[in-house]
Amino acid sequence: MSIDMNPDAAAAVRSELAAIGTRRSALQRQQRRARIGVSIVSVAAIAVTTSAAALVVAGLPGTTTTAAVGRTTTATHTGPALIDIGQAPDTAGAVIIDITCRNDVGMVRVLTVGGGASGLSCRDEGTMRVVDGRLPERGTTTFSIEASAGTRWTATLQYANAVTSDWAVNDKGQTYGVPNASGHPDLVPGRADNGRKGWVLWSEPDGGDVYESDGTTVVGQWTPGVADEVPLDQRYIDEQESVQTATPSPSAPR
Repeated sequence: MSIDMNPDAAAAVRSELAAIGTRRSALQRQQRRARIGVSIVSVAAIAVTTSAAALVVAGLPGTTTTAAVGRTTTATHTGPALIDIGQAPDTAGAVIIDITCRNDVGMVRVLTVGGGASGLSCRDEGTMRVVDGRLPERGTTTFSIEASAGTRWTATLQYANAVTSDWAVNDKGQTYGVPNASGHPDLVPGRADNGRKGWVLWSEPDGGDVYESDGTTVVGQWTPGVADEVPLDQRYIDEQESVQTATPSPSAPR
């Protein structure tokens, strides 16, 4: 059976997955909330979609969901900063972050579970919610928020339990669902050139058949380059390159 997903997310999903880890992919997937190096799908970082993470189609096999646990920490800074959010509960698997821009300069970015990142352009949007922020490094209690030097922001952070559903398996033994911290399934969401929604083989980044979840029934063909139709704005590229990471001080916990 074919899946029901947001048409815009489905249209871009395969070409974006094929470009994972590149700056082009991050900018074209969502110019205002760039997903960098995504390998995990986030449920709420981008409304129409992962948390890769990478595009999020809620409810699909492999989706990660989170539930807040413990106290919240709120801080306001200009530029990059390390925020002490206390010891992580034993059950914590992620950090939920709500960020509000206090000026219209530059970009704020946080690392996410699975090796990705979520970014907010303060020039165009005022807030961002990330549900799959990466836990502090082992032995520390500090969460890093990357930002352009002149960007002023306020962030509220809280640990969260994280549960990732299993990928589904069809009769051919192929796994299907969305990429997450465990890697990627054999079939990932996609949309054919004829508009039909379904699944495409991860191993075919240069185009091919779009299937139903059985991996056999073909619903159409897809060709790469759908995301290339999204015009790039040099200002977003400049913002990406202006983001800095805070350097831990000697007194920071280790």
